[in-house]
Amino acid sequence: MPYPVTFKSSASLNTYQNFDGSNLTIGGLEEGAASKRGYAGAFIGVGTDFNSDAMLVIDLKGKMNYDDNGILNQNLRVRNTIGLNSSATQIRYSPLSVEVPLNKNLSFYANPHYSGKYDYRNDKWTNSAGIFAGFTQKIGKNTSVSIEAQRYNLQDINDNSGKNWGINAIVSYNF
Repeated sequence: MPYPVTFKSSASLNTYQNFDGSNLTIGGLEEGAASKRGYAGAFIGVGTDFNSDAMLVIDLKGKMNYDDNGILNQNLRVRNTIGLNSSATQIRYSPLSVEVPLNKNLSFYANPHYSGKYDYRNDKWTNSAGIFAGFTQKIGKNTSVSIEAQRYNLQDINDNSGKNWGINAIVSYNF
């Protein structure tokens, strides 16, 4: 039996602040299609690290739910950045993510993932395992705020330096 599809448009502002002082902030627009089976969408925006780089950001996203409620899913994001001082493609795949509604307006999520990134300017491929987890709070009908903690480079579990930890904030508005 086919699932009905709804189309979604949103604007978001995302900031990723690592504990070593590095950061990335991205704002843009996303268009997508959702059903009980999953989601497919595309994002276009601009980003900066507030130091030396400004960039165009293009994401392709996909999510497949393992259940009709979307509590368990797998997801994939392909992020392309074209900047003044950088150019890269990152592939992030999570075989099992969790999104648990806690009440009508609050949910918890956890996303363990593999990430591979190709830096075109330096002809270099890097790999990483990581996890981010946080809470999303709906505010009114169209706005949501997410706060999450992130641990990068789990393959080097003993390196708990600031470069491997961060806190992220995302504000989204659905049209």
